[in-house]
Amino acid sequence: MVDAVQVETGSRRDARLGVVLVLAAALAWSTMGLFVRMLPDVDIWNVVFWRCTFGGPSIVALAMMERKRWSLDWPRTVMPAGIATTALIATGLFCSIYSMQNTTIANGGVIYSTVPFMAAVLAWLWFRERPGASTIFCTFVAVAGVAVTVRGTVSAGGGHLKGDLAMVYVAFAIAMMTVTMRRYRDTPMLESAALGNIVAAIFAFSFADPFNIPLGKVALLGLFGIITQGVALGLYTMGARRLPAAQATLLSSAEMPMGPLWVWLFFSEMPAMETFAGGALVLAAILGNIAAELRDGPTAEAV
Repeated sequence: MVDAVQVETGSRRDARLGVVLVLAAALAWSTMGLFVRMLPDVDIWNVVFWRCTFGGPSIVALAMMERKRWSLDWPRTVMPAGIATTALIATGLFCSIYSMQNTTIANGGVIYSTVPFMAAVLAWLWFRERPGASTIFCTFVAVAGVAVTVRGTVSAGGGHLKGDLAMVYVAFAIAMMTVTMRRYRDTPMLESAALGNIVAAIFAFSFADPFNIPLGKVALLGLFGIITQGVALGLYTMGARRLPAAQATLLSSAEMPMGPLWVWLFFSEMPAMETFAGGALVLAAILGNIAAELRDGPTAEAV
């Protein structure tokens, strides 16, 4: 009886630690827009080069700590599924920075939050993994939220439209990467993420002038890469293992409201009313989908 109580207490403590870790990961991811706004005069090529130069090794270090060995699984990374994943990550790295430099952080956050629903659609189109009725309904709600957000951009003169469309591609790339790894489960995610950073850094270097960036800004770009990639990914990986998938997804979605909050507090970047309306719809879709998964129990498989 005492042993059972001790096991239950340990499980609760482990779950609480998981909640803290996933929320910390969401906090780290939410600083992306803040870093971009702190570097307004650094062009996309230099941002991507330095961010990936620091972010890639931080992911490699994470992979080594997770596997508890010095070697990594590079051979499977250069198989077709791994190459496709690497390409999606590398292009997504460029488009995410372009988007944040050319639209509001709130718009980008709303659009990016549709990744789970895009993944559900892609999985159905690719290998006929049929989503549940609640996921289908929530997908339409999320798409409506994005439509409201982008419509606000168009109504305001379209000044942010290119940035919004770039974030649509980022969401697609991450969703496609998720579905690819679901289809080919032996594709090493961390190695692909690290290789994507390396490829992006090499390509960016062709157009960048990285060694003329002041040392203080290089340090800031280094923090950008380490915090939003190695640290965030590491915290989420450790936390998600301690929680049900639906709960981990719910907690990580805290990134969406936190990102715009930082740039509003530090840079007074106020989202448009359409962004609030669209964001509310997307957040309702996320919460509704997760609530349905929790109701269906642990046997429900989320995309």
